[in-house]
Amino acid sequence: MRILLLSADHAGQEEYVLSQKERRYLMKVLRLAPGAAITARDRQGNYYEGILTEEGTVRLSPIHRPESSATDQLSGYRAKLPTIHLFQGLCKGRKNEDIARMACEAGVSGITFFTSAFCQQKELREHDAQRIESIMREAVQQSGSETAVCRPQVISFAKALEEAEGQILLLHQGVRTKGMLLDEAMAGLRKDCEISLFVGSEGGISEEECALAEDRGAWCCLMRTNILRAETAGIFALGALENCLGW
Repeated sequence: MRILLLSADHAGQEEYVLSQKERRYLMKVLRLAPGAAITARDRQGNYYEGILTEEGTVRLSPIHRPESSATDQLSGYRAKLPTIHLFQGLCKGRKNEDIARMACEAGVSGITFFTSAFCQQKELREHDAQRIESIMREAVQQSGSETAVCRPQVISFAKALEEAEGQILLLHQGVRTKGMLLDEAMAGLRKDCEISLFVGSEGGISEEECALAEDRGAWCCLMRTNILRAETAGIFALGALENCLGW
């Protein structure tokens, strides 16, 4: 289900003025004409039926069922997906953009990038952070995902562990405790639990960092598959978790 993600400064006004980029998205990409309806969502998670006007604005009316004003009949998941926050080790180049796009489309609740001992890239330039935020916004609008969109900040692995909520799953071989396969970990999770999924960068994470995660209560998990790249592993795990816990 495609949506219009309202800007962060929207405060419940009935008339929403479209930016040039938003107007182009509605009229050129979705091919909507004035008078057409579009589902809109603000940054607080409230949904609206929006009616496109000739003047380049959208008239908003609050709704409780987002699909009631859907612009298409494309496949859409109507029930709530598992609450999974992706903590991703910062990768090189544009891999971070690909990860952000795919994770948003998969429906994660949020994305946090972290640096670790083996990260080859230690920070995001402002230009790169802006691009990732824009890519996340486009992915949410295209997919209807409820992912929280914001300018990405890069924090340390230790800080990421402090911010993680619910059950922490770390895609890594355990160094203190016996590791488990991801499907074994899923069998021990409640359907309604919150998950913090940690995925390392190209070099993975160090044994010291793994021990720190285990001290925090993380379950170290391996996947029953081939060795996957950093930009693939998280998306593979997200799909497995959502398929297991979302049905």
